[in-house]
Amino acid sequence: MGKQIFQDQTGKRWRMIKILFFSSLLMIGSILSLDVLNRYQIIDVQMVSNLNSSLFVVIKRMFIYYLIFALIIGILRLLILFYFSFKHWRKNKREKKLGIDQQGLSVTVVIPAYNEAVVIKKTVEAILRSNYPIEEILVIDDGSKDFTAARVKKNFSDEPKVKLIRKRNGGKASALNVGFQKAIGDIVITIDADTVFGENTISQLVRHFNNPEIAAVSGNCKIGNIKNQLTLWQHIEYVTANNLEKRALHELGCITVVPGSNSAWRKKVVEEAGFFHNDTLAEDTDLTLRILNAGYKIIFDAEAISYEECPETAKEFLKQRFRWSYGIVQSLWKNRREIINSENKNMKYFAIPSMLFSYLLYLTSPIIDVLFIIAFLLGVKSIYLYVLFFYLMDFLSSYYAFKLGRENLKPLRWVIVQRIAYRYLIAYVTWKSFIEVLKGKSVGWVESDRSGNNNFPL
Repeated sequence: MGKQIFQDQTGKRWRMIKILFFSSLLMIGSILSLDVLNRYQIIDVQMVSNLNSSLFVVIKRMFIYYLIFALIIGILRLLILFYFSFKHWRKNKREKKLGIDQQGLSVTVVIPAYNEAVVIKKTVEAILRSNYPIEEILVIDDGSKDFTAARVKKNFSDEPKVKLIRKRNGGKASALNVGFQKAIGDIVITIDADTVFGENTISQLVRHFNNPEIAAVSGNCKIGNIKNQLTLWQHIEYVTANNLEKRALHELGCITVVPGSNSAWRKKVVEEAGFFHNDTLAEDTDLTLRILNAGYKIIFDAEAISYEECPETAKEFLKQRFRWSYGIVQSLWKNRREIINSENKNMKYFAIPSMLFSYLLYLTSPIIDVLFIIAFLLGVKSIYLYVLFFYLMDFLSSYYAFKLGRENLKPLRWVIVQRIAYRYLIAYVTWKSFIEVLKGKSVGWVESDRSGNNNFPL
């Protein structure tokens, strides 16, 4: 694996950060100590009291201004998402009446696999049931240490479309690149080894490629193993993200992430872009941004449904989300110049700022909650009402997304709890990503433990 984005082998950056951090702590500690001594008249330095009073006023104003800023930006962002997601839903409703336009394009399905013996059989079986005539299914065994290859051979040795390609372990980007290079199809479908496609998913994905400007199509990923509160919370998140954000970004022409678990790519464009790169942990986001910046279109199909296995324990969840969070930050930094100079104004002025705004909220949410509790105890009603309004808007966005996606509304009973508890998990991941960026250490791809609990029926 080559050098990653943010990697600093010398360690100088982290040493400098620690010096600045401890210097700041020493300065704050000194000021507070002097203030305590001054209050108890051990020393008499009026300047210290004045300085502390001024600092308190500044911090209070900064907090209030930040709340106002977050509230205004949050409402404007939500209104934009509401409008354009509804526009996509209405357009999609009209298109469904026209039916699927089969293009006769040759299609290869690529499945990168590393220690996926528990789930690989069901994934391949679902693809073989597709109502679209695919050319081949390439299972890229990326140096698995379990019996993934043996499971594929045992169950699909008599199926000529299923081809097993074994390689040394090199990471997901490496496995995907081997698949694209070996693929004979004009369109390459990528799917994670724990994901199950519906019969018409590939047809839905492929039908859009009659437009030569379209380089990739993002499918509608759902949770297939709702087993406990954590998986239920992820279900709420997925439904909200797909039916609110993905639909709106489709209409704005600035989808920034085409997930590797359910996506279709025009092979020629991926080749032009230089395939997947291995210098980030979010190879799909990186490629998506490069293709957008090259002037191609990327769209979302809400009817191209897949069901995937999400983490069932907090440990697995945090591993997965750290990889996503850190990888997305890497991708944004790597492509920053192209984004700034991009002709895609909706991406530059809405999609990317919206993503950064979400990171800012996650980074500051613990501080905001502590200050909110203090304000509540002190009887500052304005901040209390702000937080209530925030939760109300949050609930309405999820309710709206569930209605657009025709989803069962029962899980929304937990949306407030989900937003509080879930937010702290995401805040932890975001802070960890931020710290790892500063440390500059190489972060590897950590495999996920599969449970095999994807209940989507074949």
